[in-house]
Amino acid sequence: MRSLALVVALSAGLLVPVHATAAPAGTSPSGRPETVRVTGQPTSPLLPPAVARDLHPGEAPDSTIHTAAVTDYPAELRALVRVLDNYTPSDDATVHAGMLLLYYGHSYPEFVTAVRADPEILRALWRFVVRHQDLFGTDRQYQVQNATRELGRFLQYNDLALHARPLLADMASRADVVGRLAPMWVGVAEMVDWYDKANCRRYGTCDFRAQIDRRVLTVRHTCSASVKVRAQQLTQAQLRQTCTSLANQDAAFHRVVRDPGPVAGDNNTSLEVVVFNTSNDYRTYAGVLFDISTNNGGMYLEGDPALNQARFIAHEADWLPTFAIWNLNHEYTHYLDGRFDLHGDFESNMTTPTVWWIEGFAEYLSYSYRGEVYADALAEAKKKTYALSTLFDTTYDHDSTRVYNWGYLAVRYLVEKHPQDVAAVLADYRVGDWAGARDHLGRVIGSRYDSDWYGWLGTLS
Repeated sequence: MRSLALVVALSAGLLVPVHATAAPAGTSPSGRPETVRVTGQPTSPLLPPAVARDLHPGEAPDSTIHTAAVTDYPAELRALVRVLDNYTPSDDATVHAGMLLLYYGHSYPEFVTAVRADPEILRALWRFVVRHQDLFGTDRQYQVQNATRELGRFLQYNDLALHARPLLADMASRADVVGRLAPMWVGVAEMVDWYDKANCRRYGTCDFRAQIDRRVLTVRHTCSASVKVRAQQLTQAQLRQTCTSLANQDAAFHRVVRDPGPVAGDNNTSLEVVVFNTSNDYRTYAGVLFDISTNNGGMYLEGDPALNQARFIAHEADWLPTFAIWNLNHEYTHYLDGRFDLHGDFESNMTTPTVWWIEGFAEYLSYSYRGEVYADALAEAKKKTYALSTLFDTTYDHDSTRVYNWGYLAVRYLVEKHPQDVAAVLADYRVGDWAGARDHLGRVIGSRYDSDWYGWLGTLS
């Protein structure tokens, strides 16, 4: 995924600084989350009258949560206290609904009034996290992470902060920057930084970002003048493998795009690759260190290519039997593409629909360079869902299958069958002539390849 540095949890329907993973959605056979909807039941008094969750943790920025105001906050808060104090795993959905109740409640004066009248919910959140520290490091960690942050959110009120501050300081003292309870410590530190920074010494979190950088990202390695690595836990052999993979990809990239050199004004002469040890470590640390959403498989931050350090934040694929950095070559393609093919920053690249190329080419080069079969895309090809001309209109608002699988197919078709059109479009992209490229795609190509495209899809196996 290619992103602006400040496209953060706002795009997931939640306000900064919530980076905690929401309740897991159902998963399709392909591994992509499916929509989960929660509706009120007589046995679930905590749910607001209208709560609909549409969670896509693997497909930011599509995630949204909508809720209506609750009419009787004192009763709802008392019920939530009872559930938290008597929690069993069967209460997971109810607890998560309660976290949504708390999160959205701050928008309603009557909610804050109810908490001020009876602040027991703050102590209940603390008891819940402290009693259920065993959830950290499990697939139900989101419950205690969210509870930590919801307690921290009350620091924004001077009177309620008097109740919340000692509870959060106690939680921070029970955990550390590293280890199984690190998500609790980081959660406290993040909320303190957001709402109670003047009192950060009380929690021991004033320099929490520096502590994370110093104690978590302990590996520093220079691959070349253009690639440096900051990592949590990579061996020398793994570093050599990573550096070799990136170095050899350069030649593969330039063979395909045949660029004349960096685009004008691009000073991103080097890339920093940040690698966390596990996907859970990525979710714990990457959001607070780099202001990104972590409901994804990694992110490339280009920012302003004339001014800043380009950076790719990733994690090891800890579920695979052998070492791999998840999406390494896909994200490295974004760096090369931004430097040699796309003029300006990410925002300017979005002037016209370019996602078909940006994500499609990253998928194409990643798979072709590594010599791997893209099974998901080949399975989609058999369906012949989209005309080529339709795919030129793809945006990040479309689903991941269209963005990635069909983007790959569109780019592969043009690279293999019509390289002259690729050259023409890239010539416009390189000078920031987005309208010119759009004209070539829409008028010069238009639908004239669609028939051949459908035939070509049928040949893939």
